[in-house]
Amino acid sequence: MVRILLRGPLNVSEITCSLGLSQSNVSHNLRTLLDAGIVIRKGRGSWAYYSLNRNDTVLSIILDAVTSGRKEIENYEDDMSQLRSCYDKRKSEAREFFDRKASKFHEVSYLMPDPNAYITNVINMFPEGSTILDAGCGRGELVQMLALRGMTVIGVDQSPEMLAHAGKRIKSDVNCSNVDLRLGSAEQLPLEDSSVDGIIVHMLLHHLSEPSLFFREVARVCRNNGRCSVIELTPHEDSDLKRKQGDLWPGLDRDEVRVWMSFAGFSGIEDSVSDDGRVFILSGVLDERNFCG
Repeated sequence: MVRILLRGPLNVSEITCSLGLSQSNVSHNLRTLLDAGIVIRKGRGSWAYYSLNRNDTVLSIILDAVTSGRKEIENYEDDMSQLRSCYDKRKSEAREFFDRKASKFHEVSYLMPDPNAYITNVINMFPEGSTILDAGCGRGELVQMLALRGMTVIGVDQSPEMLAHAGKRIKSDVNCSNVDLRLGSAEQLPLEDSSVDGIIVHMLLHHLSEPSLFFREVARVCRNNGRCSVIELTPHEDSDLKRKQGDLWPGLDRDEVRVWMSFAGFSGIEDSVSDDGRVFILSGVLDERNFCG
């Protein structure tokens, strides 16, 4: 269990599937790991995800030892293959959801925080004339705003239906000729290395199967001294929001996201939280000297 949790948080069903164990066996052993402080449980009920506790120095050293010898453990390749299947299932479910809901997504937008409360401040962080990636661009609202501010914009989304709606939006605005929409996964961005001046990640992470790995791709496509700004939901227990928006995660912990950004090489990370506490914003600059990949 420790070995597969090194890749990121998993729920009981995913651990059961990956290791070929019974759910009762998995639950029993997770309780042992919880009592020992080795894992942390976040969420409630079917939303609960388990992750490794890196906050304790001694435990962190033990986990590093497990990491160094993980390939020598019996059945390692089989476990990793099953784990990849779990992540692939997450990705497939998210893509299918957005393809189904693309034309009606505005009907559930009322569940989300109002972007007008923060989006202008985020855009103002990027100099006019920059080449900006909107990762997970959806129906293209942010792409349009960036283009109208004089940016060259690359919008990437894994849903063909969402991109089709974004394309219609952009074509209807004669001032948005500086836009390039691309079909692709956030975990494997269809961009060349060091090809953009900045990245905006708006309400994307809670849809990703492995949000921690996404920032490696961000660092790859971002030029040195380029900026990455993340706008994301704080942890919540709104079941309607999670279900109707097709979320994989019920919000994220901003301290954990900050660690992912730092590990990918972003420094000077500034953070803020919306007045209602539902949204956090992290923004940092890529410094290749800090890259720990």
